[in-house]
Amino acid sequence: MGSSHYAIVINVLCGLAGAMVLLPLLLYLYRPWATRRDKLFGYLDVPSLILYYQQFFPTKKPDPADVEQEFRRDFSRTYGRQHYALPILLLAVLTTVSAFAAARTLQVWQKVAPNTYALPWIVLSALAGGFAWVISDLISRLRRRDFTVSDIYNWVFRILIAAPFGWAFAQLSKDAVGVPLAFVLGSFPTGTLFTIARRLAATRLGISDDPATGELELEKLQSISKTNAERFYDEGICTIVQLAYADPIDLTIRTNFDFNYVIDCTSQALLWIYFGDKLSALPLYSLRGAQEVCYFLSLLEDPQTQANANSTLAALSASLNLTPDVLRTTLAQVGNDPYSKFIYSAWH
Repeated sequence: MGSSHYAIVINVLCGLAGAMVLLPLLLYLYRPWATRRDKLFGYLDVPSLILYYQQFFPTKKPDPADVEQEFRRDFSRTYGRQHYALPILLLAVLTTVSAFAAARTLQVWQKVAPNTYALPWIVLSALAGGFAWVISDLISRLRRRDFTVSDIYNWVFRILIAAPFGWAFAQLSKDAVGVPLAFVLGSFPTGTLFTIARRLAATRLGISDDPATGELELEKLQSISKTNAERFYDEGICTIVQLAYADPIDLTIRTNFDFNYVIDCTSQALLWIYFGDKLSALPLYSLRGAQEVCYFLSLLEDPQTQANANSTLAALSASLNLTPDVLRTTLAQVGNDPYSKFIYSAWH
């Protein structure tokens, strides 16, 4: 194989690596994004949308006959595909430049191109590690249908800091392991890199590195694991009260969680406000959250189901050491909360 053939092979391989960065994003925007959007639209009927605007956008008073079209227009303006354009453009430019630089460097090293430009070993190794992590994360997210605009900006940032981090860490090691160390560290998630950097700096400078640890408040809710609590935390939802009164549609888009899951979490958060740690006892009586409370209150008013509902109320009041009247008043407060009414209307 001649030198020109080697140069072509290197160009093709670097081009394929670059395509792997953009292809999962384009595939997601072509079909899965539209599917998730249409699924969300399907959850919200006219009564739900009227309640949604009343609660979260009280200054807007769309005509009930046009509320669905109004919501679609608002959704497109706020969350449409166009918001992906700029971060994808930045990622594409950064990927193209990096792929070109890597290809030219490899050609110079293989002596199949003029010795005019080549990246240092450590820089190329760190960039390769950074792209390896980005592509791995892209493929994983494509499988979960989980891409947000902030994720793309994070990948751009991750690639930009790959070389400085790789070079900095390599200076702390022996020359023989500097290049592989740059690649290995480059393949770590961004948060892990900063954790390592803080700990190294703390050791070298003799200062304390004691980040906040422990259970997040959101983990008290039945449906929220530590991973999901951290994801809500990343979106500024740190407490149960914040979750209870957050816009569930906005939170669905920002976290990329399923709408029903977000509704369930906010439903539990609303009930937790009134019952606190006693909330764990309520699922035994079919009261997991505010939307179940709304349904239970309707059973208390229906003559056909009233007897059974009152029996449940009596058993629950005994379990919580509350009188039935006090418990019923509390449940009525939950059920009459406008946020509870929207959740009950939108629940599927």
